[in-house]
Amino acid sequence: MARHFLGFMEARYACKRFDPSRPVPPSLVDYLIDCVRLSPSSFGLEHTRIIAAVDPDIRRTLAQASGGQDPVVTAPLVLIFLAPRARAYTPDSDFVRARSERFPGGLPAFRADYDGYYEFLRREERLEPWARAQTYITLANAMTGAAAAGLDSCAIEGFDEAAVLAAIGIKPEEWIACVMAAFGHRDEERRDRLRLEASQMSEIR
Repeated sequence: MARHFLGFMEARYACKRFDPSRPVPPSLVDYLIDCVRLSPSSFGLEHTRIIAAVDPDIRRTLAQASGGQDPVVTAPLVLIFLAPRARAYTPDSDFVRARSERFPGGLPAFRADYDGYYEFLRREERLEPWARAQTYITLANAMTGAAAAGLDSCAIEGFDEAAVLAAIGIKPEEWIACVMAAFGHRDEERRDRLRLEASQMSEIR
């Protein structure tokens, strides 16, 4: 089973041109959202929000916001990964309360563990970098999940964040556009992946 999973990782590569005539079926859009939903998150806050852009007009605007990058121009599906701004993570915020009340012991038990870590992130001015980093866990699972479903993908980081948020009607004072990813079926020859050997990038001590 483990090697079967590695096969999906080996199959995945950064697709640069998709076939726009082959849409991603709604069932697979739901599946990719589930790949995100089931991903781990720090303190179980599950703060990643996903916008699945399938509307051609929205995707054209996203393509402009990303400098006309081919994957965004040609992909029939673009996922935008969002995270709340720093103030959402204060221990007494509505967001933290809503998330924590799901757990045994509710907010008091949650805060007993969370408050110290929150203070560390706040003091180090790392709240929003931490929030952005969490979305990359969900991104990786969506991309590997796509490979398992026979879809190609490409992560997209170079974009005008304000323009992306405007395209999807999200308030920039409340949300961060962390990363995007394009999904679909490739319209190009599959390129060989270049990867280091394990011995070149790891040690076991």
